[in-house]
Amino acid sequence: MTPRRWAELTWQDIRDLPKEPGVVVLPIGAIEQHGPHLPVWTDALLAERYAQRAFELLPQDVSALLLPTLSYGKSNEHTGYAGTIALSAATLMSVVRDIAAAVAKSGFTRLLFINTHGGNKAVLEVMLRDLRAEFGLLCFLAQGQHDTSRLPDIERRFGIHANTAETALLLHLTPPLVKTPLPAAHYPAFASQHFNLTSAPQVGWLTRDWSADGHFGDPSAASADDGAEWFEQLAASIAVQIAEASTFRVAND
Repeated sequence: MTPRRWAELTWQDIRDLPKEPGVVVLPIGAIEQHGPHLPVWTDALLAERYAQRAFELLPQDVSALLLPTLSYGKSNEHTGYAGTIALSAATLMSVVRDIAAAVAKSGFTRLLFINTHGGNKAVLEVMLRDLRAEFGLLCFLAQGQHDTSRLPDIERRFGIHANTAETALLLHLTPPLVKTPLPAAHYPAFASQHFNLTSAPQVGWLTRDWSADGHFGDPSAASADDGAEWFEQLAASIAVQIAEASTFRVAND
């Protein structure tokens, strides 16, 4: 079986691995408040578990190598709550750049990020192009997808943190870490007709602007069964993206 965990290999192993085709995968999460019911580990845990499961689902002929999870992210929207550890955008960009530099120096040509924290997304989107320009790496940002059709419209729009889905996922993955009783639904009183919370046109905000307890959505509607179903959907969609990234080429490469 082809080795797939960077941290378990020697430097000679990594040197001698075939580099083409292939992709190196970096899960990125965060350590930040997740309401009164979920651990601060939530995003980092999800990044790690999605990556692990996605690699289990990969066909053996897909060449992919999994880096250890980067647990810290740009979480300054959650400052003001104990336990949040927030990197600045500049720090996260520097850390990602240094990791990418090492990946490139080891001979690899593709790097894929599995991101589970919304606050990292804009930073990583900038880095995709910067890393391509500086190191020649083809970089990808993977986002897992799951069926949200059963959720109410208000949950799909405003359930963005420690919500039904995240609570369900942790009820499936780490039930002892979910505190009960689950809190009631909380949605921000966001009345704007022209701006959104998470997509352009957008307004800058902090969690404490809208939620004293730190959650947006309805944790009380979560179930472990839904979490198991969504987890498999998310991991499977990430596995497909890893497989495609491993052989992706540009026209003039």
